[in-house]
Amino acid sequence: MQRTVDGQRFCRDCWRADPRSFGDCSRCGQNATIIVRRPALVCLACYTAPVKMCELCGEPGRVATHLDGRRVCARCYYAMRRPQPCPECGRKVFLTGFMNGHKVCAECAGAPVTMACPGCGTIEEVRKHRLCVECRRPIAIQQLLADDSGEIRPELHPLAEYLVTHHGSAISLERWLYKSRCAVVLRELADGTLPLTADAIMTRAHAGQSVAFLLSLLIRSGVLPDFDIQAARFEHWFQRWLPTVPHPEDRLLLRRYCTWELLPSGRSLRGRPATAVRSGSTYQKVRAALKRCAALLQQIRASGETLTTYPQRSLDGFLTGSPSQRDALAPFTRWLRRHRLSRLRVEFRSHRLEGRDYAADHRWTMARAFITRDDMDPVTRVSGLLVLFYGLHLTRIAAITRAQVDTTARPMTLTVGTEPIELPEVLAEAMVQLLDGNRSDTWLFPGRNPGRPITPGPLSRRLRQEGLLAGSARVTALMDLTRQLHPRIVSDLLGITASSAAAWARLSGGEWSDYPALRSTST
Repeated sequence: MQRTVDGQRFCRDCWRADPRSFGDCSRCGQNATIIVRRPALVCLACYTAPVKMCELCGEPGRVATHLDGRRVCARCYYAMRRPQPCPECGRKVFLTGFMNGHKVCAECAGAPVTMACPGCGTIEEVRKHRLCVECRRPIAIQQLLADDSGEIRPELHPLAEYLVTHHGSAISLERWLYKSRCAVVLRELADGTLPLTADAIMTRAHAGQSVAFLLSLLIRSGVLPDFDIQAARFEHWFQRWLPTVPHPEDRLLLRRYCTWELLPSGRSLRGRPATAVRSGSTYQKVRAALKRCAALLQQIRASGETLTTYPQRSLDGFLTGSPSQRDALAPFTRWLRRHRLSRLRVEFRSHRLEGRDYAADHRWTMARAFITRDDMDPVTRVSGLLVLFYGLHLTRIAAITRAQVDTTARPMTLTVGTEPIELPEVLAEAMVQLLDGNRSDTWLFPGRNPGRPITPGPLSRRLRQEGLLAGSARVTALMDLTRQLHPRIVSDLLGITASSAAAWARLSGGEWSDYPALRSTST
């Protein structure tokens, strides 16, 4: 509340609108809202609060307000604008009252409720300017997406409705609207300076994560039709990278290799349905492979040779021993030989299953920690238990959909292979907790980009923070499972190939040659 000249009480808006609150400032000479009248008129812009001892914290500071007749410094005043637990009733609200020498909520102090949001009346949300964050949400979206006339383009109406109704945290939304690069691109889409097309957005938003998020947001809200974002990003990159290769024959060769070998469906990348998308890491590997191949072709031309005359010994000298270089050039040279373009050869790396596993007792120690930690984040807990119990790869865990979880079955089941897995009670409870707090109607682990699942990287970081190394725990779990179960059963339950399950069984030292006879006897 504020006081006018004659002592009547008005709210802040009415006080500032009342003509009696205005006057000619003695310092700047402007006719403005007067905050001090004695000994001279001083407007709100010219006024500087005096430094006095705060009667709440006991520290000197500029006086911001008075609470129950006590001076309150600016630090304590702005601390009141953030909800805190009330010492009397325990509610987390604004503490704007004073009782028994402590700050309490207005209801416990028997004082009028102040600082309530004028939009919804809440005293439980962080305040900024005047409205709470939820009431500021539609205003911020309107300011972002409106054009010069103050209206939102009809094409962007679905986006405005999506941001109002579907975004979970209003605080993170507001922070994103004012600080992210995507908001700058959205502003240009709103005022018409940037065409509402995927190519224009990818050209304008240079950062890959910003492009992926913004396109996912526009697709999810219905502004753009559904398409494979990662494939479109790769095609956009490829069309701009290929002209940087100096020789036209090399450009033609790399285009053929990319279209028919690396990406067999590359002729229609944009038209692929969302259900057939590849992960972003797949396209990152393709980009790296193309750059390695281009470097080899450039080396061949720099030496004055061609693909047919370049000697094998020169290629062996060109190889640096880098695993990524060998992984890129081995399939490239095989493709060249298959099409009789060269006789060069780079041997593939031999992939072996290595026993970089935990000790079994350490695995179960970690499992007990994940089982007993009820306060752990459900995403971390469920993903960790899936790794520890079943040895699932983080890539497959991230791609689990809600449809794969059958909550009606008793016990609850999860299907990742051809046969459902019956979940133990502790994992089922954690799964229910995860589903209840899930904002996605498709994915079990929704990611940062709207409509897309989480990527393995954030899952791995979450598990490492809890002391769990997903790779080592997965090896230990698979060796233990293939030691106890026949590889075919492991293959059906976990969705891995039979040969891979058999390889894990051999690594674990399991012997299942007598399994068919045992099974025929039991049946």
